[in-house]
Amino acid sequence: MLLLIFSGLISCAEKREEPVQNLAIIPQPAGVIQTDDTFYLNNKTKIGCSGELESKAAYLADFLGTATGFNLEIIEESGKRNVISLSLDSSLKDLGEEGYKLEVQRKRIDITAFSESGIFYGMQTLRQLLPVQIESKKIVAEFHSWTIPCVSLTDHPRFTWRGLMIDCSRTFWSKETIKRYIDLLAFYKMNILHLHLVDDQGWRIEIKKYPELTNLGAFFPEKYDEPAERHGFYTQNDIKELVRYALERNVTIIPEIEMPGHVLSALSVFPELSCGGGPFEIHPFFEGPGIHEDIYCAGNEEVFRFLESVLDEVIQLFPAEYIHIGGDEAPKDRWEKCPRCQRRIMVEGLKDESELQSWFIGRIEKYINQKGKKLIGWDEILEGGLSETASVMYWRGWLTQVPKEVVEQGNNLIMSPTSHCYFDYDYAAISTEKVYEFNPVPEGLEDSLRHLILGGQANFWSHIDRTEQGLDKQIFPRILALSEVLWSPMEVRSWERFENKLQTHDIILEESGVDSYRKSESNGK
Repeated sequence: MLLLIFSGLISCAEKREEPVQNLAIIPQPAGVIQTDDTFYLNNKTKIGCSGELESKAAYLADFLGTATGFNLEIIEESGKRNVISLSLDSSLKDLGEEGYKLEVQRKRIDITAFSESGIFYGMQTLRQLLPVQIESKKIVAEFHSWTIPCVSLTDHPRFTWRGLMIDCSRTFWSKETIKRYIDLLAFYKMNILHLHLVDDQGWRIEIKKYPELTNLGAFFPEKYDEPAERHGFYTQNDIKELVRYALERNVTIIPEIEMPGHVLSALSVFPELSCGGGPFEIHPFFEGPGIHEDIYCAGNEEVFRFLESVLDEVIQLFPAEYIHIGGDEAPKDRWEKCPRCQRRIMVEGLKDESELQSWFIGRIEKYINQKGKKLIGWDEILEGGLSETASVMYWRGWLTQVPKEVVEQGNNLIMSPTSHCYFDYDYAAISTEKVYEFNPVPEGLEDSLRHLILGGQANFWSHIDRTEQGLDKQIFPRILALSEVLWSPMEVRSWERFENKLQTHDIILEESGVDSYRKSESNGK
């Protein structure tokens, strides 16, 4: 265990290429050479950078200062010793926006990258080369200097979309919890946080034009006796704060505003947007149907005026390129019996209710595109026809032809199947090892189409585990396995080595206040 924890104290007789057992870096870098020297981080160490990287240097100084107690000075780089140098290099363009080089030598450390994102990820790798106590939230008095093994490391991600979805509707998660998860995602080089903000159980984002959505639709009726922390919503100022916090850590927040189904939270406030007119009432997940038949009325123009007004405010809050509109599990029962929906089918020359859903999504997509955004939907948006510009998030793992069908039509695809990526499932169904075995590229896919696979994402639906401890247990350590799946080249991945590295990351996660599944297992829970 000491070999894993105090990796900075170990030397070796000669240069060696990975795999080596004493570098517990997750996700595994694309290429590493370790030498037999050590860099000592002490209170005389400085951080060197150009002016454009001062914010990144300040982030690193603040982080390192917490456990070390060192007040590391930020200087303009001038080739000095005992310095951590951050610099941009246009010649590293081939490593992409998120790639970087990390050189740890006995007298200095250099992190170079094509962009600031790469610099940030180089700093996360540097954190993992330090003794695990660096993650402590208080000064570790016994360390007067901190050892870092000397390495030469070149790294870049396999996929551009490396995400986690947290369901904030069925259970509201505090702003502080979301920030904690942003920090953890960034540490493991995950770059997408998808927030499921609207569902039958609650409307969780303030819309100023419709204050009733959160005044009423964000709180369960008293008869259900729900704990106070499970109700609530994010104000627009909260969202701005979270977006800013995430962007500083190279994490993009993707909002999901469900439609046309999973919208009881909206219909309970505005029943006139349904086919039947209500009344409706939100409820905790297990206190009613898992999927409600009542959805937005596709024949009612007021529905589209409402959704466009909502999207106007959402788009202003999130700088992300994408807006997720759900599109999953929308029963057509009400549409089949609704005169307005049937008239819409006739007027638009549609074949059936499946094409009506496609028409609904297409109309919303056109509006989103006019606002400079792109649409993502769950794979049900294929039903009735898919537009040329929509991106698909594949979740129904049992429909094995869907991924190939999407990319053969030329659409972008994000892989998130129930078989490997549903982190509300228990570990008997989806073990950490099973997550690690996941390959987001469908078997037999032509090389010419692989660029359409943006990456993958884990999904956590919050109807079962509704406490922070439960959230942590379901996501950790599986998200570490997914981070390596989505970042590391296939040829450098090894389950045995990854499992060995988890011993170190168990301690890192504990230092970070995470109640992981492995911790609960070891405690017999």
